Amino acid sequence: MVEGTRTEHLATWAANLRYSDIPKDVVQKTKDFFLDTLGCAIAGRHHPAVNAMARFAVQMGPSNGNSELIDGALKFTTSPAFASLVNGASAHVVEQDDLHNRSIMHPSLYSRKRLISLEATVIFPAALAVAQDLNSSGEEFITACVVGYEVGCRVGEYLGKSHYERFHSTATGGVIGVAATTAHLLKLSPEQTLSAIGTAGTQAAGLWQFLMDATHSKQVHTGKACFDGIFAAYSARDGLLGPRDILEGPKAMGVALVPGDTNPEAIDEKLGVDFEVSRSSFKWHASCRHTHPSVDALLNLMEKNNVGFEDIESVVTRTYQAALNVLGLSGRGETVHQSKFSMGFVLAIAAKKGQAMITDFTENDLNDASLRDFQSRVTMELDEGIDKAFPEKWQGTVIVTCKSGQKFTQSVAFAKGDPELPLTRDEIERKVRALATYGGFTNSSKVDQLIKRAWNLEHENDIRGFVFA
Repeated sequence: MVEGTRTEHLATWAANLRYSDIPKDVVQKTKDFFLDTLGCAIAGRHHPAVNAMARFAVQMGPSNGNSELIDGALKFTTSPAFASLVNGASAHVVEQDDLHNRSIMHPSLYSRKRLISLEATVIFPAALAVAQDLNSSGEEFITACVVGYEVGCRVGEYLGKSHYERFHSTATGGVIGVAATTAHLLKLSPEQTLSAIGTAGTQAAGLWQFLMDATHSKQVHTGKACFDGIFAAYSARDGLLGPRDILEGPKAMGVALVPGDTNPEAIDEKLGVDFEVSRSSFKWHASCRHTHPSVDALLNLMEKNNVGFEDIESVVTRTYQAALNVLGLSGRGETVHQSKFSMGFVLAIAAKKGQAMITDFTENDLNDASLRDFQSRVTMELDEGIDKAFPEKWQGTVIVTCKSGQKFTQSVAFAKGDPELPLTRDEIERKVRALATYGGFTNSSKVDQLIKRAWNLEHENDIRGFVFA
């Protein structure tokens, strides 16, 4: 292939990456996020959206495939496309999957002033389903996941902040990341990988309208990003040609999906030098990532100043514009999932319970008058300094006025789980066990086995059995 465009350069790099090229710390971070995503998928496996997609997979997908559905009660294996459709949705539904800060994909050392969000919820489920189909090794699986992170995040950074304001970039950038992941596992040539990327890009979609009425489109976004990316790569293997410059062409994504500026250098700058997985964040709190800096600031303030839930008269949280845009759409939050996109409700949960973990958001909480009253006394304000630093830094400031008249202010520079404040191995395991329990998976020895296999992933010769719960 003649590397004439940035997209061609990216495709060539994606096709040619080898496990030996990946630094050890990047391998470890990839394993960390794989285990984290696995826990999220188990936690979300009984959600109505996931159940609907699972029934669709059983009705429409082949029943003689090698890829496993996350809901082991079905005892059903199918094709990679249908397995990843279900598992990708399941991994995203509880809002605890990781994300890449600068691309704003639910998953630099050099300056990138753009925003999008790519989450591993699309990369790992797709890679696992395809690797099971191909009987790939642990090393091959890890390498393909690194490829998917890199390609998806770079596409998200290229599309930028104005794109994210209109589109859920985990869907739009994620489908291209999945195509690259799958192409790598299929050992496609650079030309075939370029076609896969092109076909994936022409399918890219994902609108924010679901935030207005608490519907299930967010799970559709992740599930279909997996499905469509796998379709793009498998069909490229068999001769289907995709557009050669789906990113920067005159009728391509940059023109069609970005009302503002793009960031072309992000597509292929420092490939193989800076790895995007190293800049991804864990989600410690079980709510929209835009709430996390404020949650951390509020919890720190309450502990530092011995402030209790009943002591608080009002809270002002100062944040960045992207948070205002997303968190301002969900209104009061009428469902558990929608409530996780309400800054006021999330802060009420954190203030009353001392945390905002997966088990802290319940149907009963939606009818808790004290939480709703607290929610009504929380306001969000734009902070120009915080907005300017975003998305390189996800900062937050809270100003608490107590019923006594005392006023306290607390700021955080990074949220818990950011690369600057990463979770420890013990914290990751604690989170995974909590997620498994939430998903009704009480076989602790099986969870221990899954954790052990994830930490030993590069030495696994067969990665089947990871999602049967």
